Amino acid sequence: MQNRLALASVAIAFVLLIAACADYPEGPFHRRDGDDDHDTTGQTDTTDHTDTTDHSDTTGNTGGGTGPRDTSVCFTRDVLPILISNCTMAECHDAYKSEEGVNLTSYDAIMRGRKTTVVPGSPSSSELYRSLLEKDADERMPPPPRSLSNAQIAIIERWIREGARNRDCSNDTSGGCNTTDVTYTATIVPIMTKWCTGCHGGAAPSAGMDLTNRITVEAQARMGFLVGTVTHASGYTPMPPGGSKIDECSIAQINAWIATGMK
Repeated sequence: MQNRLALASVAIAFVLLIAACADYPEGPFHRRDGDDDHDTTGQTDTTDHTDTTDHSDTTGNTGGGTGPRDTSVCFTRDVLPILISNCTMAECHDAYKSEEGVNLTSYDAIMRGRKTTVVPGSPSSSELYRSLLEKDADERMPPPPRSLSNAQIAIIERWIREGARNRDCSNDTSGGCNTTDVTYTATIVPIMTKWCTGCHGGAAPSAGMDLTNRITVEAQARMGFLVGTVTHASGYTPMPPGGSKIDECSIAQINAWIATGMK
């Protein structure tokens, strides 16, 4: 008797289950109208969806966009002044003498000369770089006591290693060109050191003109020679010789220094 009652109970339960599922052909857990769309399982999505892709511009393009600034050595600002001031004095590697066929007054002159003077990407294969490191003082360029400093040699080595590009940023004033607070010590001395004193300095300055001496610099400025030479004005010997003018910011600062009384 008890077995019959148990079987009857199971049968009734089965019939009720079929009836409950009749309206939901996709099963009893099929979503019904009005069901909550939120996940109620209590499981939290811990996946990190942060975009970790590097979107940096690696093209070296700095054309006013927001990409990273090109930090490679700049030929016109960093390398050319070293060569002009230390290697292109009269009857050396200037445009007129070009000792051993090497003209170091401009990028084009350097790259048009002997192929081994500068080998882009390989300082050790470049005669320019190797000559700076010569242990024999008679072979080292520039010869003592004009030999370059370690810092200057490092700039040339890096420039060649980075491909010896003709990167021109001589007139880049993105950092500003200060012509309102110009002094001899803070402004003019660095300009003279960068462009002039390699020739016009030391124990035997070219043409007997020592531009490490403030009195000499001021005298040249008063006579108009300083501005006339650096701007390559008609009637003046262009300085630096046989090459381009110094950068426009430096010229503007020299003019400002003179105009404000050469403080």
